[in-house]
Amino acid sequence: MTAKFKLTVMAVAIAQCLAIQNVQAQTATEQQAAAQAQVAEQDQVETIVVRGFGATLSKSLQQKKFAESSVEIISTDDLGQLPDVTIADALARLPGVAAERDRGNASSLSIRGLGPRLNIATMNGREIVSAEPSRDVRYEQFPAELINSVEVYKSPMANNVEGGIAGLVNMNFVSPLSRDKRLISLSGNLMQYDLADDLSGADSSGKKAAFAYVDKLSDNFGVVFGVSYQDQPSVQRGTEFYSYNNNPAEQGDINEDGITEAAPWGGKSGTKVGNIERLGLLTILEWEPTDRLNLKYDLFYSQFDIEEREDQFWFDGWGNWQGSNNWGYQNSASAPTIITKADGSQQLTGGGILWGAHSANNATWFQENELISTGLKTVWSGDVWTVSADVGYSEASIKSRWVNITSDYTGPTPLDVRWNNTGKQLQIWVDDHISQPENYMISGMNVDTDRDLTDEMVSLKLDFERSVDWGVFETLLVGGRVTDRDKNNDVISWWQQPLADHGLSNYGYSYAIGGDFVSPDLYGFNNWDQVAQQGFGGIDHRSQYEKGPLDLAGSWRVEETNSAAYAMLKMVGEIGSIPYTGNVGLRYVHTSSTSSGYQLMNSTDYSPVTDEHSYSKLLPSLNMVFSLTEEAQLRLGLSRAMSRPPLIEMRSGFELNTQQDGVNTGSGGNAKLNPFVADQLDLGLEYYWNEDTAAAVSVFFKDLSSHIGVSVEKVTVDGTEYDFTRPVNGDGGQIRGFELMYQQAFKMLPGWLDGLGVYANYSFTDTNITEFTPVANPFPLGGLSRHVGSATLWYYRAGFDAKVSYNYRSANTSVGSWGTTEMTRTRAESTVDASISYEFTENFKVMLQAQNLTNELSLSYFDNDPSRPAHYREWGRRYLLGFQLTM
Repeated sequence: MTAKFKLTVMAVAIAQCLAIQNVQAQTATEQQAAAQAQVAEQDQVETIVVRGFGATLSKSLQQKKFAESSVEIISTDDLGQLPDVTIADALARLPGVAAERDRGNASSLSIRGLGPRLNIATMNGREIVSAEPSRDVRYEQFPAELINSVEVYKSPMANNVEGGIAGLVNMNFVSPLSRDKRLISLSGNLMQYDLADDLSGADSSGKKAAFAYVDKLSDNFGVVFGVSYQDQPSVQRGTEFYSYNNNPAEQGDINEDGITEAAPWGGKSGTKVGNIERLGLLTILEWEPTDRLNLKYDLFYSQFDIEEREDQFWFDGWGNWQGSNNWGYQNSASAPTIITKADGSQQLTGGGILWGAHSANNATWFQENELISTGLKTVWSGDVWTVSADVGYSEASIKSRWVNITSDYTGPTPLDVRWNNTGKQLQIWVDDHISQPENYMISGMNVDTDRDLTDEMVSLKLDFERSVDWGVFETLLVGGRVTDRDKNNDVISWWQQPLADHGLSNYGYSYAIGGDFVSPDLYGFNNWDQVAQQGFGGIDHRSQYEKGPLDLAGSWRVEETNSAAYAMLKMVGEIGSIPYTGNVGLRYVHTSSTSSGYQLMNSTDYSPVTDEHSYSKLLPSLNMVFSLTEEAQLRLGLSRAMSRPPLIEMRSGFELNTQQDGVNTGSGGNAKLNPFVADQLDLGLEYYWNEDTAAAVSVFFKDLSSHIGVSVEKVTVDGTEYDFTRPVNGDGGQIRGFELMYQQAFKMLPGWLDGLGVYANYSFTDTNITEFTPVANPFPLGGLSRHVGSATLWYYRAGFDAKVSYNYRSANTSVGSWGTTEMTRTRAESTVDASISYEFTENFKVMLQAQNLTNELSLSYFDNDPSRPAHYREWGRRYLLGFQLTM
């Protein structure tokens, strides 16, 4: 690792205060209310003294204890105390929560073994939209410095936004009027990515900075302003197989034993280098003109841009179809290796192809993402009713395109391309001629899927709350919510020929991929921008081209209107000598959607199509907390929950592909999809020794009456039969599991050991629900990991704060975001992170963080079959050195 740290400071961190909606202490008697108020008061005093990671855990634990439903909480008193780059890193440590990595960063979440399709995200209780084609929210776009607290609701309440069978993730901002004094925070970090030192053209250094200003300008008016900036390297190397030729009607018989063999269509090796630039802004204005009226306006803005160079060799013609490449396999210097599966079928696991086809591909990925979430919440407290009105607007967009410059090989032939899948990855051997720059000539520029996607939502929520005296019921809440959402995906692709007299020469070079990868040296450009400009006259604008049939098939729009009404009662009482608190409610939701796209019968016969659909659901819920002793409590949750279908799967339109030989295929969306629906049981026993020590065990059961998966069906159109792929509703099934959590600060230890603490959790999830493919051996349900665990050992004493965390996630099914038919099985992963900081004063500290210390790679395989590896990717270790100053 080279240490080129350059300090450029601009900075973030926003005022944080623990005003968490719907996570409040509830009482069974006046004495219990007084006791809980005293605990809360003591805790508020103690968090001023107890600092560091342990203080964050302690505050979160107390919020969890008095929560109204089953919930996990991240809550801090001090700005920037979370030792994480984004909020996704912190969420991945919570019980039952696992993160999927993208470019090495924690990104989308699975909760209790259920993937991103089954959870929902809100900000200050307001649903936010997504620049993904589904409803998935990528949590790496939220800087940890700008978030005050996060709640992960696992058991729904009637007044919560519907949509999360797995869970609801709610991110909160600070309330400036809750602060006693002005707060200014400044932080800066330098980043180091060690893998970049091994990759040609990569920059190993990055930077991250934040600034926050929180001020109560008067007794009734406060402001918050926060800004976060990050320039992060993006580095990756890896190899990858294409999917397998699984149709016996198309397979050949290389060894001529009368049994055809399945084989991958091809493979590739390559690197990615570039940077991810992220900007976050936060503004909050809070005004309380009278004791009865509070107005709070908030605006959150996030932008992140990605620009990555990709150098790749693509290899084709391995698919072994109808004996057309038998000669190549049989005449290679490397004999084919064939295995026989348990069902008697055969499969190629290696071999060589004389005159093997390949191309050099040097691409740049351009991506610009934006997210705006804003709203005004007005709360009026009358003599009887408290009325809350919340108007919100959320918009997300992505503009992206993959620009690939392809080069043809002009060197000595034939090339003998040899491959195998030894070591759970693709390994490739080719003659040295393949890597020599003088053997290539640019042949074209492909601008693939120039995408412009927007997702907008307007929401209105109205709530009424009052005290009642109806036996055990003490509070009544009623309300409603209306949202209008519009998601539009517009794509176009084109091909540019090189200029005839471009005059380019000596613009290529070769380099080794490095690491433990087996691949020919890669071919790259000395200056990609120069080749694009001089060789092609630059990248054409999308307006210069008309959409082709495939562009029309990939463009779609979904408009969705949701309305909900609810009633909920909060209760306090006793059963025998056991006091309890709780809530019971009913939520009614209605959804109507209009989907538009194109239906393509062939390359010349296509037409627009529009479909409409609607459904309604009743969602009852009951949450109870029984105080067994002063330390122990039993938590019960019963509910019905729903998750709406991914928007990309609701698209209208389809495309048909008719072949002269082989199987006719088709694919499309399904505008008539109904939601996932589940009846749920949560039961937990929690034991709290004191404010920073607890143990909990919980079991959960979900009975899904409906789920969604991608299916291949026989469909006849105009007398021709097709294998048609589309999402459909399934019959559901059961999901069951349990969670364990233990947290303790070892204050009883002598001397310098007083300061140690541990936070650990484990969850187990099992299900009989599977995806619909492959038919003979279907994937487990998308996102589900049977085992998820996390353990953190922390230490705080005299300003010295340190922790080391271990996260584990067992194998899970990954469902493609942009292409839901692209399913792979990701192998188990374990990562280790660590951080250390020292407070020179109460206002200034320095810190060092390390992520992915074990350099955990990402591996996956096709067809739910470990003998068919898919990708093998490495992102390397990363380090951050920084400071934080508060005033």
